[in-house]
Amino acid sequence: MTIVPVLKKSTVSCINDYRSVALTPIVMKCFERLVMRHIKTQLLPSLDPLQFAYRPNRSTDDAITTTLTHLNNKDTYVRMLFIDFNSAFNTIILSLLGLNTSL
Repeated sequence: MTIVPVLKKSTVSCINDYRSVALTPIVMKCFERLVMRHIKTQLLPSLDPLQFAYRPNRSTDDAITTTLTHLNNKDTYVRMLFIDFNSAFNTIILSLLGLNTSL
């Protein structure tokens, strides 16, 4: 896999102006799909029916609607976890990957 820094903005003022993009070979992408398909066929029957992530025809809107409906019942509680990976690549230390961090 190759990590390539791509500019987020037209001008560079700091290292956070770059976005790390992973270029995965096509063979690996095909292998990942095969493995994911196998895992899903094994895993889906055992998932909780109230899990919304990585399920076909499910969304965060469905999770919120179900939660609000559930909270209308007296003496109930809800456990929720929402994760946002939008800035995940901003936490990568580029120097450890051997990328030039000097501007």
